[in-house]
Amino acid sequence: MEQNSARRHVVVTGGSGFIGTHLVKTLQRENSRVAIVDRNQPRVDGVDHFVRGAIEDPSTWVALARALPDGADTLVHLAARTSVLESIKDPADVFASNLVGFHHALEFCRLHGVPRVILASTNAVVGMSGGTDLITELSPLAPLTPYGASKAADEMLGSAYSECYGVRVAAVRLTNVYGPDMWRKDSIVPRLFRYAQGKGDFAVYGDGTQFRDFVYVEDVVRAFLSLADSAFAGPVSFGSGESVSVNELVSLVGQVVGKELHPDRVPAKTGEMPGVRVSLERAHTAGLKADVNLGEGLGRAWRDFLASSQ
Repeated sequence: MEQNSARRHVVVTGGSGFIGTHLVKTLQRENSRVAIVDRNQPRVDGVDHFVRGAIEDPSTWVALARALPDGADTLVHLAARTSVLESIKDPADVFASNLVGFHHALEFCRLHGVPRVILASTNAVVGMSGGTDLITELSPLAPLTPYGASKAADEMLGSAYSECYGVRVAAVRLTNVYGPDMWRKDSIVPRLFRYAQGKGDFAVYGDGTQFRDFVYVEDVVRAFLSLADSAFAGPVSFGSGESVSVNELVSLVGQVVGKELHPDRVPAKTGEMPGVRVSLERAHTAGLKADVNLGEGLGRAWRDFLASSQ
């Protein structure tokens, strides 16, 4: 991707998180102006503006408007409740953060002239059609969980704001994102790494044949920045294009860490998609491509994990 010649001015909600930190570092290398909105302190130094607060709290956006009287050219919306299981336990919380919070973000963009929004969405908006079928952007929206429903609602809000107010919203339906510096997360790759080191438990749900697409975090960052420079609006699936089963992932991680892994097996989870295999045709048409294969990416992530464990 060619770097945009104009200096970007970007708001990153959730900029203190895993993907957000990688994105902010890349933006800083490009000499972009960066504002972070997050509950937590940024994990990088030198951001131009930091607003601490919850996205569902209107006062957070009032504070951002004061910090950025001239708005920005792009808002990347990463802040969200992302735990499927927690969304089942507490749907009110996930809707407040993911739906109300994103509506506040869109209103900020409408009122302050921000023309471009990149929404981190998910293929969980699709639901059961992800079993054996290839998921495309035309697959029916049929989420299985409150988390998936909240992101489907976000996409509909984005569509309305694109049509009514000219705020171009690209909803990037991410597959499982992994990579260096994700060790605070409770997702499958860091849990497997901790298990391999004897620092945590790990269990395979069901028979382990459920399959997922895993995409390297720096590929996601490049996709976001490419979309920021384009006129694309609407949903686009983005992943590596190669899906592996949980059993295959356990074997791959075992090869990376240098020992066989034999995790426990427990009953399958309610609301879990049986499989995720995405079509990347629209992504490729939009110029988005993942370059890092899973074996290479897991190796990089493992080396970073070891270094961070010292």
